[in-house]
Amino acid sequence: MPLIFKRKIVIVLIIITILALAGSRLFPRRSYQQKGQQKGFCLTGAFLTDMPTTAAIDKFQKDYEKKPFFVLTFLDWGKFPDSNVIRDVYGQGAVLMVTWEPWNAISKTGIAPEALLKGEYDAYVFAFALALKKIEAPVFLRFAHEMNGDWYPWSGQKIGGAEYQKMYKYIHEIFDRIQATNVRWVFSINADNVPPENNYALCYPGNPYVDYIGLDGYNWGTTQSWSQWRTFSEIFSSVYSDVVRRYQKPVIISEFSTTSEGGSKSHWIEAALKDVKAMPAIKGFVLFNVNKETDWYFPPGSENGRALREGLADPYFIETTGESF
Repeated sequence: MPLIFKRKIVIVLIIITILALAGSRLFPRRSYQQKGQQKGFCLTGAFLTDMPTTAAIDKFQKDYEKKPFFVLTFLDWGKFPDSNVIRDVYGQGAVLMVTWEPWNAISKTGIAPEALLKGEYDAYVFAFALALKKIEAPVFLRFAHEMNGDWYPWSGQKIGGAEYQKMYKYIHEIFDRIQATNVRWVFSINADNVPPENNYALCYPGNPYVDYIGLDGYNWGTTQSWSQWRTFSEIFSSVYSDVVRRYQKPVIISEFSTTSEGGSKSHWIEAALKDVKAMPAIKGFVLFNVNKETDWYFPPGSENGRALREGLADPYFIETTGESF
């Protein structure tokens, strides 16, 4: 090769390198990276209200001195994420965790799995997938959660584990067809199989269809005839160990909280946050921070609220993370 051509090639390579470096500075990728993030971490999150707003996110940050990364919402079948919710959540640097429930919550009527698999809901599913894709930022999706309980019409006990898997895969494949690659799939289960033979493993659609394992669990204390005071560890340790062993996926505690009836709520949350640190596969959690069936809320001026705020002050609990999460 003549020397002049060798020099030209070298010059071109140098120019390409310079442009690549300049491009990385001029056009930085959108990132959720926190400076100095340690290797071990857990992202904070919360359920704040059915229609989370900038004000609700700001209030959580003011009350507990930690901004939620995950903001949990629930959507019935036939509905779409609200545009104002999307604007407010992502405007605050948080991300949506959407619980997509294939039913009408008021009538408690679920969709027919066979109708879904025949394509009768395709228009809606495609539109829903496009709505999440257009967010152009990570969206965590919990489709048909807590299937290992007996309270939803999509329960594995009611429709069968194989049918549940078909539904989950069918939905996922529609998202794949429109290349909704910003959607993170959370296979979200209840911490206890109810009844015991309704095991979540029978419904698991397979590793290619799941990005994260979600675990839901609550300390109901003495509020129910069937319940007793249980620590975070008593609720989650066994199922955590099992899903980590089975699936080797990162874990998100996708719903959790405690009542105050039957024990010390402040001691419970203090110990819970320590337990989270002892379970390194847990990369995030969502605190159910509203009063609903019982007093799940942590009033900021109370001993319980102060315990939560002090626990979240630990740098292990972060507000943001890398874009690849």
